[in-house]
Amino acid sequence: MAEPVPEAPAPRRPGRGDDEKALPDHVTVPLLTLITQRSLDADYEHVAARRRASGQTVAQHPVPRRTAALVLLAFGLLVTVAAVQTSRNAGASNASRESLIEQVNLRREGLSDVQRTLNREESQLLSLKSSYNDLTTETKAAQAHLERLQARAGFAPAHGPGIQVTVNSAPGSAGAQLVRDSDLTLLTDALWVAGAEAISVNGHRLTVLSAFRNVGVGVLLNSRPINPPYVFDVIGNPDRMPAALLSSSIGEKWYALKDSLGFRFDVRNGGTMTLPAAEPERLRSAQVAGPDTGHTRTQGDSAP
Repeated sequence: MAEPVPEAPAPRRPGRGDDEKALPDHVTVPLLTLITQRSLDADYEHVAARRRASGQTVAQHPVPRRTAALVLLAFGLLVTVAAVQTSRNAGASNASRESLIEQVNLRREGLSDVQRTLNREESQLLSLKSSYNDLTTETKAAQAHLERLQARAGFAPAHGPGIQVTVNSAPGSAGAQLVRDSDLTLLTDALWVAGAEAISVNGHRLTVLSAFRNVGVGVLLNSRPINPPYVFDVIGNPDRMPAALLSSSIGEKWYALKDSLGFRFDVRNGGTMTLPAAEPERLRSAQVAGPDTGHTRTQGDSAP
């Protein structure tokens, strides 16, 4: 059996001195050459070991240098192609990364614009809400004031505590001794001065346009006849109005009048009362006064 050809000793790198040890192959031999040599040597050794075990003679065929060079060239070509492809992919990856970064920046700018618009709209919304709340408060205050004026003027129902005043002529009186429109007007003025907030007479609400008027021996209120006794339902402070009526100057005139003519007069606590609103009247005609009067007057008659 032929003996395997011993391997050639690895090339030794010149040392710095005679006593310097030789460096290992993986330091002195190029990486590609070392990988190729060791791969081929390991393959040959494996095949030779199998042939020795089977008793075959190992043919000595040294590896041609041309084959090794081709293998190295092919390996280098593969490495080069991989490097070029990696470089191309790196360029594409960088381009894609830059494109993504640009898109992210654009989206961020768009988001910033939207956020600024949202903040501006929220500020406007808060301002509108504040204005709405102010208008709502003013509207409620105006509505409450209007209701008070309507109740005071007699064109809205009124509810509250008050007093009830009853007036009638003296028994057996006639002619000038009867209660007349001027007498009821004086009493009404005295009640307003005493603190009355709303007044109705025999169920008819007094307004700023109301007036008592005599037609013969009868009395009209708002162009409607009312019959004695004349009952005044007056909303106001029931504890203060009787005393205020007695102490006021116009109240003193009323008490003097009723004592001289012998009117029957009664004042009592009426409890909580509800007075109806006056029926609206239609304005038949109106005329604007001339500029020489210095103010505007409205004249005309009204009908129910």
